[in-house]
Amino acid sequence: MNPLTLAVDPGGSFLKCFYTLESFKPELILMEPEVATVPLESLQAYEQSKVGSSSPENSAWIEYQNNFQAVGFLARKRFNADLQLQRRKFELALPKVLAMVGAIASKHELPNNSSIRLGILLPWGEYQDRALFQELITKALADYKFKEQSKSFVVDAFICLPEGGGILTRGRAPGSSIKDQTIAVIMLGYRDTSILVIERGEMSKGKTEPLGFSKMIESVMAQTSGLNAHQLTAAICKAGRNINPKALEELAAVDAAYKEHELATIRTAVTNGRKEYWMMLSNWLKLQVPRDVDEVIIGGGTAHYFRSQLNNLFSASTVNWCDHLESQITSNFSQVAAKSLQYRLTDVYGLFFYLCGNSMRQNKVQVGTANG
Repeated sequence: MNPLTLAVDPGGSFLKCFYTLESFKPELILMEPEVATVPLESLQAYEQSKVGSSSPENSAWIEYQNNFQAVGFLARKRFNADLQLQRRKFELALPKVLAMVGAIASKHELPNNSSIRLGILLPWGEYQDRALFQELITKALADYKFKEQSKSFVVDAFICLPEGGGILTRGRAPGSSIKDQTIAVIMLGYRDTSILVIERGEMSKGKTEPLGFSKMIESVMAQTSGLNAHQLTAAICKAGRNINPKALEELAAVDAAYKEHELATIRTAVTNGRKEYWMMLSNWLKLQVPRDVDEVIIGGGTAHYFRSQLNNLFSASTVNWCDHLESQITSNFSQVAAKSLQYRLTDVYGLFFYLCGNSMRQNKVQVGTANG
């Protein structure tokens, strides 16, 4: 049986994964990003009382080293989990990967002791921990439980790239060289903003700052009352750059006497929060991106929301929005196009291509060595 090849982005808005069990036929799994440590009794009560049957990624929980954790939709809806944005992605990536592999194994009846080729994206500030994460995830995948079922997998290959590394490897035109240019890669996510600077083919700078879209959400919530962060984020994205008030109506009170006032308050808060956030973000970008940069490669859902401002900010350089990667994603995955998620998936899709290509090169080397 072919090994499971999967590329994972443990993001703050979604846990995103492209995977394949064939030579190259990518499939997509999206999970909510929450993780909750839960008593075993609560998880057993959930299993005994639930009515109906959901997909394994929507009812995921794991046991590892006597620690029980609900992951994704189950953690959000049943156990009211927090995003824990103050914690490093590195810390939460382990239960997320265990849950993701468990869900894939359940979907495809993947037997224990199967081989895994794993790729993962981490912020630049946590990229230095990649060897430790490889050690921890290799040990964890070898012996854990997914929904009380024992799981054991062998990590054959492991690749970690800093955020932005996926679109750097696959986001540029085929055959184009980076050896005679200065290139900046900017990833704008829900939790973080990451920058990579490549000069004449070598990475000269990496930086991660907690300046993701969540900063704007925090600002809006501070100016309003009673709003849910998940619903607010979805409504703001739906409202678009012109802040269509109809998209915000679901956030306002039902009472007609108060609804118009509250809707106006929310729209003003979104307008102010957007200006405040862009001021912080643009000032930071000006400090981090060299003035003489030849090309700026941009990815992430937050980037799309501020597309016109980013084009203006980097008008002196070539701005690459990885359009061909986005078009590949939308043409191959209909559920992505329907929810406009392609902007959030380019980095992990690029990592998936890179991981598959690297695995193919290793196989050729092994075959050549065996034949020699």
